[in-house]
Amino acid sequence: MFSLNRSSDLATTVISNVNTPSKIYVDDDEDGPTIYISVFIGNRVEKWISGASIGIQIGDECRSCFGVAVDSEKNVYMSEADRHRVVKWLAQTNSTTVVAGQTDKRGTTDEYLNNPDGLYFDRSSDVLYVADAYNNRIQKWTKNTISGIRVAGSNTSAPGDDTGSLDEPNGVWIDQQTKIIYVADTSNHRIMRWLPDASVGDIIAGGQGMSESFEWTQSIFVSSKVSQLSSFEVRERNQKINKSNDTTSTNIVLEAKTLF
Repeated sequence: MFSLNRSSDLATTVISNVNTPSKIYVDDDEDGPTIYISVFIGNRVEKWISGASIGIQIGDECRSCFGVAVDSEKNVYMSEADRHRVVKWLAQTNSTTVVAGQTDKRGTTDEYLNNPDGLYFDRSSDVLYVADAYNNRIQKWTKNTISGIRVAGSNTSAPGDDTGSLDEPNGVWIDQQTKIIYVADTSNHRIMRWLPDASVGDIIAGGQGMSESFEWTQSIFVSSKVSQLSSFEVRERNQKINKSNDTTSTNIVLEAKTLF
């Protein structure tokens, strides 16, 4: 964990001995933050209670596990990339159900996903957002529906580097008040912003091609808090930039995975 206000500080280790962490979700409550980690090679999601020395596996196997999100009832959503689906673990019954995509089937129409990655659950509207990586789009799934709705990316599901397209997006974050969508557009090495119902987005950080600014950005979290947890793969980098066209300054904290 890094403090955003003191960039020279050393990091504080809050979790250790986790092999290939992919994404994290931090759930704050009165007992302190609970951290959920998707473990890619371990094919699972772990729950780490504040102060714990070991994590607890949530639900069944999560194959090629990437995204993780939690709703207000403490149900946990996990994306299984190799199975092209998102599952929901029900906290009260300790059972798992498919909530997005078709098990072991991939496609480009709205009922399918293709290697889903990052997740965001909007607690204000009970809606799940999925970074549908190999379909190069962000899909919105409302409760008890069999099809998603494209909210960012080309309607052809083809990759591209123009502002109406995405290329293997791996992360998504939603402003629950304005419904503005922020996307970690991974293979374009940039962060995109999409206004509600817009057909194109705008680039707020990075750009086409690798640079010293952003390389293979995987996740995004917009926060006004002082500190934020991040997980990294190869080379670790924690960056802070300011949103433009806002009356207040908000930090964008990125998980940047760099390949070299």
